[in-house]
Amino acid sequence: MMKRPIRSVTCGIAALSMLALFGSACSSDPETDTASQGCAELATLKDSLTALTQVEPVQDGLTALQSSVATVKTDLESAATAVSEALEPAVDQVQSSFDALENALQGVTANDLADSATEIRTALTGVGTALTDLESELTDKCP
Repeated sequence: MMKRPIRSVTCGIAALSMLALFGSACSSDPETDTASQGCAELATLKDSLTALTQVEPVQDGLTALQSSVATVKTDLESAATAVSEALEPAVDQVQSSFDALENALQGVTANDLADSATEIRTALTGVGTALTDLESELTDKCP
């Protein structure tokens, strides 16, 4: 009497295993997977860039700006190493605009922040443009 339930369970497990195997074989599109590689890192980068573009250097202070810049730098490094070739141009544009911002911040202190505000604001505008392009890439190439 025990042979029949064991056989039914064994057949059921085998059937589920086959279904899972065929389902996983059909659900992956290598081209889509490759193109969307790094999307999670880009989404994180987008969030930190958004926060950076919302910093008001004179009102929020140099510490707030430097903190936001440090976060973007970390997220940018992660995105640069994770993205596919299809997403590299967006990351390169962000890198270029971020480099301009870092250059604008070079040597700035809390005492002369107001004097550098125009140059910093211009660099932040460039970061904002790169962010807009990044958002477009995320919409187009990331699920």
